[in-house]
Amino acid sequence: MSEAQGSSLLTENPAGGGGNPQPGSAPLNGAQQALADAQEANEIPEYIPEKFWDRNTKAPKIEDLGRSYKNLEKLLGREKVPVPTSEEDEEGWQRWYAASGRPEAPDKYEFKRPELPSDLPYDEEAETNFRTWAHLNGLNKRQANNLYEAYVKTQVDRHSAWHTGQKQARAKIEGDLRREYGNQYEAKVDLARQAIRQYADPDYLRWLDESGTGNDPRAIRAWIRVGEKMMGETKLKGNAPQAAQPADLDRAIADFREKHKDALWKKEHPDHDLRVKEYNKLFQARYGDQ
Repeated sequence: MSEAQGSSLLTENPAGGGGNPQPGSAPLNGAQQALADAQEANEIPEYIPEKFWDRNTKAPKIEDLGRSYKNLEKLLGREKVPVPTSEEDEEGWQRWYAASGRPEAPDKYEFKRPELPSDLPYDEEAETNFRTWAHLNGLNKRQANNLYEAYVKTQVDRHSAWHTGQKQARAKIEGDLRREYGNQYEAKVDLARQAIRQYADPDYLRWLDESGTGNDPRAIRAWIRVGEKMMGETKLKGNAPQAAQPADLDRAIADFREKHKDALWKKEHPDHDLRVKEYNKLFQARYGDQ
């Protein structure tokens, strides 16, 4: 008899069978499925990138492949500038700067002149130095303009903050000195100003303003003492009256009262109103509103 055709029921793959299971055959186990996937992966043509291969249709993704090719053509069609080979590649850096939009010379940058506070003059030298710096470092016009505007804004903000601080400091100093000298504050400060006008040269006056020392209470007190000392030695032009000193005011009041007693105490006296006003001024200078 001839041998029976077929195979045992316990054999997973019929004799002579192989490859992927045919329709209606038993499902693959894990190892068989991994082998089948690997075989399918190997079916991608070597000239098709995997991202452009559709595994479901086993065909290339034509639209994606076409768009990618067009983008590549655009990129390759642009002007290409070699990257500098090193920090010392001066020719390469100059070529790179020019390609990025750097103007031919520092004076080719176009900066809009900012609106500044009246007490903050525009610094022409700083602008010239900035132009030179920007050109040496290869900045294009857009980059240079952005940095220039940011720099100017920083300077304006800093000046504004300084100005505000100066006002606040001046107000505090004036308040402290007013409490210290009381009703004599104006006379004391005027005495110091007269001494400075007579003996300080222009450079010193400019330094007082620029350094802020003119508002330093230590400097103010020092010039007040100079003015007081000069009162006994030198007659200052436009000098503050002797009545600025409390002891002098007391003497002046007593002398005025004795000298003009008739006019002060007799209402019918022709100088009564005038002398009373003068007498009241002396009292106000000495005692204020007390």
